[in-house]
Amino acid sequence: MRIKLKLAILAISTSGLSGLAVADGNFAVTGGIGTMGGAIEGQVKVNDMFQLRAGANYLTFDETIDVDQISYDGDLDFSAFGAFVDVHPFGGSFFVTGGAYAGDKSIDLLATSDVSVEIGGLTFTPAEYGRLEGNVGFDDVAPFLGAGFDTTFQGNGDWGFHILAGAALFGSGDVTLEAVGGTLSSDPILQAELAREIQDIEDEIEDYELWPVVQIGLSYRF
Repeated sequence: MRIKLKLAILAISTSGLSGLAVADGNFAVTGGIGTMGGAIEGQVKVNDMFQLRAGANYLTFDETIDVDQISYDGDLDFSAFGAFVDVHPFGGSFFVTGGAYAGDKSIDLLATSDVSVEIGGLTFTPAEYGRLEGNVGFDDVAPFLGAGFDTTFQGNGDWGFHILAGAALFGSGDVTLEAVGGTLSSDPILQAELAREIQDIEDEIEDYELWPVVQIGLSYRF
């Protein structure tokens, strides 16, 4: 299903971009990989200075997020559609780029333990809190700025490569957290401590607010 969705997004984006191409060789398809996961994009050369890019990215991986005594299993899922304007100030392969990634960027959280842990500022037993389930949701639209080198429309060959680096502003992250299956899961005292735990998680994930983007890829132009 995810592969079909990516192909559909690519078909829409590339068909829209191809309508802007004014001559043979001004349109390209690029496949890449990097810190935003796998990417497939359509590119259009407007002139020697400006190019347009649009496509889809998908990234998923597991990471442990430690907050005081609690280790959360984090399941990161970033799926996004991106659109960018590439500016080649000298007419060569070097470019600066700006745009945005739009789509779901979230982390599912799960914590279980067989020993007592401190939640917020109080200690609870596993029987009392059960397990902790939560989610971190980032902004739907993440602005992006970067720079790199792209040989897609340089020379007469069909194949090119690109490398870029920059940063996407994901935002501070909206955290939800609940205790599930414990004898005190609905207790007001535990609920108050969960609110404090949420603040601790938000402090811990500050590094995700500005997401580093590095990508390399190959392109084929038509």
